[in-house]
Amino acid sequence: MDYDGFNDVKRKKMKALPMSSSELESHAQALFSLLMKPVVNSSAQWKNFGIEIQSLAECYLAYSRYLNKQNMNMQSRQALPYPARTVDKDATLEHRQKCAFGIKPAYQLLENAVKLAGKSVPVMFDEFIHTENPFSSNDQRFRFFKNLQLSMPVDVIKYSPGGSCFSTVCLVHVPEARSEAEILTQGARFLQQIKPKLKEFHTRAQRRLFKEKLKNVASVLPSVADMIYKELTLDASVAAHPVTEERMRLIFLGNTGLIRDLRSLNPGRPSGTFDTFFDALAEIVENVTIADDRRHGLAHFSDFISLEEMIKKAQDSCPEGTNIPSKTLVRLQFAPKNPYTKRALNFTSRINVQYKIQRRQLRVSHPDDHFCNAQFKYMKERAIVQRDQCLLLFCDDKAKVPFGDPDHAISTGVRGKQSIVPTSSTLVALDHDMTRSSLTPSVFLLCDIPETINASFVRGQVTTIVNDATFQTSSPFRHGAAMAKMIGDRESIPPILMKYTDGGTDQRNTLESVKCATICLFRELNLDMIILARCAPGHSYTNPAERVMSILNLGLQNVCLQRKSCEAEVETQLKRCGSMAELREAEKKNPDRKLKEKWLEAVEPTQSFIRNRFLRLCLKDKPFAAMDPVSELEIDNFKRHLRELFPGLDLEKLTKANTGKNDIYNAWIANHCRSRNYTFQIKKCNDVACCIAPKLSPEELHWLPDPVLDLTGNHFKPYSEVKNTDTDDSDRPSVTLKVKAKGIKEQNQQKKKKKEKTNTEKGGESTVLEDDSEDDSVDIPEPDAHLCIAQNARAVVSCVECRKPRLVYSHHRLTDRQMMTIVLATSEYDYTCGGPLLPPSNAMYKNVMCRTSISCNNPVEVQYYASGLGRLDICSFCTSEHCLVNSDLKKKFKTVLPACRVCIENGMTIIVARPYGKT
Repeated sequence: MDYDGFNDVKRKKMKALPMSSSELESHAQALFSLLMKPVVNSSAQWKNFGIEIQSLAECYLAYSRYLNKQNMNMQSRQALPYPARTVDKDATLEHRQKCAFGIKPAYQLLENAVKLAGKSVPVMFDEFIHTENPFSSNDQRFRFFKNLQLSMPVDVIKYSPGGSCFSTVCLVHVPEARSEAEILTQGARFLQQIKPKLKEFHTRAQRRLFKEKLKNVASVLPSVADMIYKELTLDASVAAHPVTEERMRLIFLGNTGLIRDLRSLNPGRPSGTFDTFFDALAEIVENVTIADDRRHGLAHFSDFISLEEMIKKAQDSCPEGTNIPSKTLVRLQFAPKNPYTKRALNFTSRINVQYKIQRRQLRVSHPDDHFCNAQFKYMKERAIVQRDQCLLLFCDDKAKVPFGDPDHAISTGVRGKQSIVPTSSTLVALDHDMTRSSLTPSVFLLCDIPETINASFVRGQVTTIVNDATFQTSSPFRHGAAMAKMIGDRESIPPILMKYTDGGTDQRNTLESVKCATICLFRELNLDMIILARCAPGHSYTNPAERVMSILNLGLQNVCLQRKSCEAEVETQLKRCGSMAELREAEKKNPDRKLKEKWLEAVEPTQSFIRNRFLRLCLKDKPFAAMDPVSELEIDNFKRHLRELFPGLDLEKLTKANTGKNDIYNAWIANHCRSRNYTFQIKKCNDVACCIAPKLSPEELHWLPDPVLDLTGNHFKPYSEVKNTDTDDSDRPSVTLKVKAKGIKEQNQQKKKKKEKTNTEKGGESTVLEDDSEDDSVDIPEPDAHLCIAQNARAVVSCVECRKPRLVYSHHRLTDRQMMTIVLATSEYDYTCGGPLLPPSNAMYKNVMCRTSISCNNPVEVQYYASGLGRLDICSFCTSEHCLVNSDLKKKFKTVLPACRVCIENGMTIIVARPYGKT
């Protein structure tokens, strides 16, 4: 047989017997081994025949490799938990303008179908309905859609599921003269409408996962499982058993034959029960879809604060008597977040919305936390006893809410919870960490006092005030004027007011400014008694007003803010100011420009927006209330009580050093007040010339007692045992620690003196002693000793409890951005002596530190005066200004810290170090 006949035989065999890749490779290897025989080169005919054999072997080998590669690709695609081609990713949108002339006869049926459907109604193209004759070839189908022209503008959506299936074409009649953004937005909506009608090729992994889960529910035949899967998912894959699947399809359609339809025994809920509600809800969702000016599907905030509000909006737009579904049923109509999970089978995607996220707590321990908790319990029990005669008020300031300049919307930073937004939208906002301006919402919770101590105190009327952090800064007098205005609007004011706060710089009862503001509030409301209490440092979470912050986050989550633009000249001035401090300084230098008024005018729409969102919230079904920020005139009018009571008091310098010089003020405080570290109380005296006669009897106006330890020393006595008794805060742990530390120090000094005396008696030279001159803060742990020196001091941070400056140490010099990071972090979190400076999540956490071995009882560090980072004339004990250094001690010691006259009179010993002549 010649080689031509051999090739004919091989071709017939190849047509008759399909081979696998392994067989092809085996044949190729056999042919290559044949080419190695000497006979191949014996003659010219064999050489030509060898060339044909080599070509056939290479063809076998190449095709075998191709089959292996295709098999690997197919297996990888079939192992995916989602389709290789999806509607969301592989669908295309094309806009066709209307035809200015008459349309061709081939498009007449399609023209009639699109007109009959109406605007914005998708029409699925069917060649058996919308053409006179079905397409005979692919080129005819291609030219039909390429030359498609109708008498109206249409959007053409094409989707090819893959394989040998034809592309699905959908046409929608759309309005004329649309922008590009509208074309994209409407196209995405049309695609979501027709998505349930488009089939996809699902992978084997998806079908396998479905069958495995179905086995956990019931024992089902594979053919039945395949049919269920295809009906639920619109899987376009080829059936494994076409005949059986067709039979199952007829059963699904109702051709059950001898099979009894048991569904007739249980008709269930009538169809269309909630259709009116869901149609109204779908219309609301479509109306609130927000797109960015430059990008499609970018939403800056969620229009729905909660699911309850969403249902209420739809209910308001429905006719009276419409059936309203439950929250669970409404939630199941949402689009699932991941459509390929088991949980997604519960969702219907009838309402195209999802829960989305736009994307902090630093708690430290304190020795007085148990003491403060007992004090708060005393306060609550007294409020319960006198619930008809007192008001219980919880106050707190929420974290600053940043807002950007015009056309620069800044995220509020509240992104911990998902919001309800259309599926076609993505929540985005500028996420700058350095903003020039912000808002400070103040929260007042007027508690509905319960009847028992175990009941909830987080109930009552919540009032919010959105203040501008630049020119409406939080201060004791601003809070006092706001409370006087809020409580003064009541029909009757009880004679006792109890106020509990977290002890911030504008609420701490140990500060003279807070005491003066409380005196003004006491006189303004004509109260018989007012009681202020606060929590331990770092434990603001115990304040019930803190519980309201999570509700306020509902109104702030996934929201970005910007102020209104001002005049061009004003905007130029504002751009020169990089911070709120610079804005205030510019206002002081040029008051004639009225920069403050114009700034507040630009910020007011942003404040109104946040205030309106807060008004939509509620606590225990009680809606929130809101107040406008207190004006400067109202604050000045609120201060008139201080001018009337203490004429010589400087209201601009309400510090302990200045108020201590006013004898009238000190006498009034001694007669009317009781001051503790965590409480401050005022009550009327019995002198009619000084105070208006109280409404309550003296037995009802007793001081709130201090917590007293029981015999075990581990727990505090109940309120019933210490009520109406004269107590003090000697059982406060921080006092006990201070006395204990002082005793240990005195013991060490006595041992040192005894040792020196022994050395002198033995004839040795005595060394110079520094009696009471050692700094309490020099006791540094070994790991920090090498770092806590004046050369490594980089910045100063003030303790929110004692207001003493503490140094921030670092091995390396800090850049401007690092300094800004520290300033922003310390402004957000409260720093207390001995606590962490930054949270562990901060990037500068491991680069900077403050001393961890000090407390508020320790004086200002010696290194502070050597660093030159702050004022050098402050008292080392109370931080009063304009203090002088003792000149006599300066002749004996190289280091002498300043101390004020009040501290020296109170028995404090001036801190000195490094005596002259001592090595």
